[in-house]
Amino acid sequence: MSGRRRHNSNSIDPNEDPVEGLERVFSNSNLEQMARRRRRQEQENELIESAIPRSESHEALSARYESLNYEVSENKLYREAEYKTSHQITLWRISRNRWIACFFIGVITALVAALIDIGVHYSKDIKFNWILKYLISKCDEEQRGTTSGCMWTVMIAWIAYNCILVTIASCLVIFVAPIAGGSGIPQIKCYLNGIAIPEVVRPQQIFFYVTSNKKIIAEFGVACSVGGGLAAGKEGPMIHSGAVVGAGVSQGKSYSLGIDFGIFKEFRNDRERRDFVSAGAAAGVAAAFGAPIGGVLFSLEEGASFWNQNLTWRMFLSSMISSFTVNCILGWFNGRSGWLSWNGLANFGVFENKDYNVWEIPIFLLIGIIGGVLGALFNYLNTRLTEFRKTYVNSKFGRLFECLLVAAVSAFLAFLTIFAVDDCQPIGRNPTATSTQINQMWCRKGEYSAVASLFFQNPEESVKSLFHSPINSFGVPTLIIFAIEYFLLTLWTFGIAVPSGVFIPAILTGAAWGRLFGIYVERLFPSVTGIDPGKYALAGAAAQLGGVVRMTISLTAIIMEATKDITFGLPIMLVLMITKWVGDMFNEGLYDSHIDLAEVPILGWNPPKMSRNILADKVMRRDVVALERRERVSRIVEILKTTLHHGFPVVDRIEESVTQTLPDYGRLKGYILRTQLFKLLENRVFDEEHASESIPIDFSECQDDDDQNSQIDQLGLSSYDESCWLNIEPFMHPHPHRVPLNTSLPFIFRLFRGLGLRYLFVVNDDNKLRGVITRKDVARFREKRRNREYQVDELYISQ
Repeated sequence: MSGRRRHNSNSIDPNEDPVEGLERVFSNSNLEQMARRRRRQEQENELIESAIPRSESHEALSARYESLNYEVSENKLYREAEYKTSHQITLWRISRNRWIACFFIGVITALVAALIDIGVHYSKDIKFNWILKYLISKCDEEQRGTTSGCMWTVMIAWIAYNCILVTIASCLVIFVAPIAGGSGIPQIKCYLNGIAIPEVVRPQQIFFYVTSNKKIIAEFGVACSVGGGLAAGKEGPMIHSGAVVGAGVSQGKSYSLGIDFGIFKEFRNDRERRDFVSAGAAAGVAAAFGAPIGGVLFSLEEGASFWNQNLTWRMFLSSMISSFTVNCILGWFNGRSGWLSWNGLANFGVFENKDYNVWEIPIFLLIGIIGGVLGALFNYLNTRLTEFRKTYVNSKFGRLFECLLVAAVSAFLAFLTIFAVDDCQPIGRNPTATSTQINQMWCRKGEYSAVASLFFQNPEESVKSLFHSPINSFGVPTLIIFAIEYFLLTLWTFGIAVPSGVFIPAILTGAAWGRLFGIYVERLFPSVTGIDPGKYALAGAAAQLGGVVRMTISLTAIIMEATKDITFGLPIMLVLMITKWVGDMFNEGLYDSHIDLAEVPILGWNPPKMSRNILADKVMRRDVVALERRERVSRIVEILKTTLHHGFPVVDRIEESVTQTLPDYGRLKGYILRTQLFKLLENRVFDEEHASESIPIDFSECQDDDDQNSQIDQLGLSSYDESCWLNIEPFMHPHPHRVPLNTSLPFIFRLFRGLGLRYLFVVNDDNKLRGVITRKDVARFREKRRNREYQVDELYISQ
């Protein structure tokens, strides 16, 4: 096995705890000694970090991320709760509330989507009806025949308006909610994988997508990004918004805003919250594309670690309600009340020509190959650009300046392309064009600029034009230049400090070169009738997006539902399959690449190949902090102060070892979470007597709370309290998952992936505790393929 360790005096031992400032506490150690050890470890970590080149910084895992508490703690109180007569009613109430919560998740997600879309509509109205048409018409009236100087005024006004909107969106990300930058899909994917991403589903993120978190709504973040003319889409952030709605609604409270409605208290744990986040993400997809089935498949394919029938039905309910509500609101807003056929935020229209022949299948496969290559190129360049940003564009004002630069360049390139490409079309050649798509610009009277019809409208409308316009509506130079420019602008835009998705920009880029592909097919086979460039534009759009994100089943369903047609299901499926195969030959999908850059310990669908000889004694960490079934409060307080562990195994005895510095632990009896210990100390669940067996509180009062911001000093424990004893046995989980020392890495991987584990304890043949395995310990082993051979790399765990 090849590894990525550096064998020197300052190398990181993967079996040591990677969290900064963390010390293993085995007894009542001297605090001054621990402080000295902590400072020494920090100095060693600084030397190690300085020795690692920047180019290799992404080949590591961050110690900042922990797993969710997905497993139920079946302690004595939990079991005793089932004996109560009210337990049956409680179960029925919980089941009913799950469906109610999913209903409201769908409704609120749709409201957020509709507000964003309405904000984009008004922004478009200001840009196209005031800046473009009004100023251009004013130029024609004042300077007939000499409009070149006046057009500079139009361009400056256009750029200034875009920069203002982008500044608002960027400031919201940089100064209000940094976690919500980009599309948010990588973070949601990690959360659904079982990783606790800090702040990723806090309700304050809704304010990022909706408002500036002030008393008066200023502007929508996503509407500002899209309305600011960036090569960005609002569909990706809608998935994040839906997930945030799912987390917020299901809890019935907001920690960030200090609001508690007193409902859904039974869902205030990681296990229930993650299920509702899945429903929210599915509702976000449904609201964005009008694709409820695609939303469910997206959550299952991209996020959820396992399939659950009841959860799938609730996700489908949220998706259907979300799609239905969006259709109602947008139908009413557009003057068609009661019309439920609106297609979400992305309306791609309906294809009239649905015919294709068997001889076109190889052409679709060729489009898939091109999409895989272009998608792999996009991911490679964007990954390198993101690494450059992390190193050189890491200040707040530097990130803000980059956003303004992207906005200005995007607007300037649009005007420059109109100057450079003469593609004036007679008005009426494209009967599908609306009044907003007919921009005369510098064309003669009775003509409109085909280039302007692509640049100076919302991206969704441009996609619709490329799908459904007649074959001669766009010239070849127009499509070539537009596809290249939009590819580069999307590449530059994705990753800057604004809310931006890659779905629509990738679809628009692929539709441009796909339509170009269709034009050349028509020229190559002029005698064949029925060649519609629109269906090749659809295949190119699927290929480009599939090559970037590497989605298959869910993307097929999303595209079919967005176009309201299953006729092209087979070509789209073939295109996406070939695209994924080709793209995977070069690199990972865009979201996976950004997850790697963030050093998140995500677990894929399958364990690394060639890893069966990596056993548990190699994977585990030996320096475990354990508790006995009855502990003095002072030791528990010391452990909570000097460690950052989120859980502690409980053993029957702890003895000093004569052969090693680590203690000799006895048989494993259970484990208890850090948050549970906080709860027990907060409720003063301790006694003067060492042998107390009483269970003085209810089940609900000792469960782990998801508020991780508690500090031990806030509990106000006195010296008398610390001299008392805490009986842990009634509150611990009595049968934790454990494996012997000779367990293979693939077996350990499947346990973590399938069961959503946070801890896996390693014991010897006598059930004596020998180590602990966490998600990071499993995820640091990565599969690599070099020269047609599989190898396993062992990554670092960074601070």
